Amino acid sequence: MTRQKQKPAKQKPAKPISIKSITKKDYTSYWLIAGLLLTLIVYFPSLTNGITNWDDYEYVNNPYLKNLSLAGIVKIFSVYFEGNYHPLTLLSLGVDHLIGGDSPFIFHFSNLLLHLVNTFLVFLLVKRLTQNNLLAALTFMIFGVHTLHVESVAWVAERKDVLYSFFYLVSLTVYATYASNRKGSYFVLSLLFFLLSLLAKGQAVVLVAILPFIDYLKGRKWFSIKVLSEKIPFLLLSVIFGWVALRAQGSANALEYPYLTLSERFAFASFGFTQYLIKSILPIGLSALYPYPLRSLNGSIPSFYWLFIFTVPVYLICSYFLFKRSKIYAFGLSMFFLSLLPLLQLIPVGGAIMADRYFYVPSVGLILCFAFGLLEIRNTRIRYALFFTFILVLSSQTFLRCRVWKESITLWDDVISKYDYSQVAYYNRGTAWDELKQWDRAIADFSKAIEINPKLTDAYYNRGNTYNNLGQWERSITDFSKVIEIDPNNTKAYSNRGATYIILGQWDKAVADFSKTIEIDPEYAKAYSNRGIAYSNLGLWDRAIADFTKATENNPKLTDAYYNRGIAFSILGQWDKALADFSKAIEIDPDYTKAYANRDDAYRKLHSEKKR
Repeated sequence: MTRQKQKPAKQKPAKPISIKSITKKDYTSYWLIAGLLLTLIVYFPSLTNGITNWDDYEYVNNPYLKNLSLAGIVKIFSVYFEGNYHPLTLLSLGVDHLIGGDSPFIFHFSNLLLHLVNTFLVFLLVKRLTQNNLLAALTFMIFGVHTLHVESVAWVAERKDVLYSFFYLVSLTVYATYASNRKGSYFVLSLLFFLLSLLAKGQAVVLVAILPFIDYLKGRKWFSIKVLSEKIPFLLLSVIFGWVALRAQGSANALEYPYLTLSERFAFASFGFTQYLIKSILPIGLSALYPYPLRSLNGSIPSFYWLFIFTVPVYLICSYFLFKRSKIYAFGLSMFFLSLLPLLQLIPVGGAIMADRYFYVPSVGLILCFAFGLLEIRNTRIRYALFFTFILVLSSQTFLRCRVWKESITLWDDVISKYDYSQVAYYNRGTAWDELKQWDRAIADFSKAIEINPKLTDAYYNRGNTYNNLGQWERSITDFSKVIEIDPNNTKAYSNRGATYIILGQWDKAVADFSKTIEIDPEYAKAYSNRGIAYSNLGLWDRAIADFTKATENNPKLTDAYYNRGIAFSILGQWDKALADFSKAIEIDPDYTKAYANRDDAYRKLHSEKKR
């Protein structure tokens, strides 16, 4: 009797982790409520924060906010602002201003609201990608409270970050839906939201690199003609807006690269990448600014930074093995790396190695991997002990970090405590002290910034103004002269030195400085007005009147020019002309008290002449 060979039993493939395999009841709604509530609590201190002098003033006080007419909106879409092309960001700030005026609360509230919405969108995106509610819930909760996101939320100027991320996450979520059901309307919507994201911040250009990994996760073939052709409109938008972003950065002189060699850029990029990985797990030592280190006497960078040169290759090797383990790791690690790659300062923009705000969108991929790794821990108690410990650490750090952004002094104190060689930090804290009229502290900080960088013209200029506030005229002139020595075309320095010469009664020197200002910038109305004052004191009335007239032509609302021309006309006995100028000054500024007194005098003199 022949024995029949038994066929080996087929091994059942491991089932993907799903919420049903972990819990019998769907607690998704509870996760969502708890996560959003916790996010609101940990970011609540940001609602009481003020406006910092780290770009906030420029955004909150920019002229486009106050003109949301059709012409104003067209203007918003046609300008670069602060080295960026982000018309939707300016438009959103304009709406805030329309609702709450200059109140910091409305700007902070909108940022936090957008972050809450983005947090929910992270849940929707992960759920759409993985069909796993629990994985989506864990990812969304970590994203919501992560401390590295404080900069994007608590910093008013980073409205662009939370706004572009909103459209970006919607675009990815809609594309994931399209990748599942192939409905053309979802494709068009995804492309539309991508365009809106680009109009909020140029950083969105990297989205096109993430789409193939959504296809991979959904089992689509990368190299089919249909899948490849779908990427063409996304790629075209990325190229166009990438070029616009570079032009915008160049317009603000933000592209800084001549002093870094290619190898040094790789070293700093590797260091920054490593820091993002470390701080994603242990968010300590965070700073609003991570300045490049000071070079040694021989011009080399500290050898410490070369230790990180292998970080990226090691990350890519580890990613390869994790890719083979799960498509979720493949998507998450690729999204993190590709989203962060353009921001690693290989082409340095600004004077910092890294920035917390760059982590905002890339973090979605990395946090997804964290959450998936937690679900791979089969022991439920260990899994949730790790998760809730991590959430607790992040939440407490985030709550405290929001307070650092309270106002300018607390912000720059924090930076200086970590990087006491940062010229930017000392300079900005100096301007903050200056605004608070704490002149001695302001001078100390400006002086420290100058000590770090002896060619920092803004520090000399502001210190010169502060010396003026203290009545230390000679020191003021010395600082303005230093600015001119470093930057011979600095009109502000010439103008302010000329104004100081007026205070000292050195009229000829004042005329020379204002003349140089006008030579550099013929439209500088204040320089004409001030030179007119110097000419008046020299008794050169015709020249004075000509300068005051030119000042009013260049700036029809310059009250001082009308007032001073009125004085000149009064001295020349031309009372009717004096009367007209004093009246114009009062029309522009009804609180111009000196003009009222001189206008009354002109009335009397003119009335007296008519009686004769």
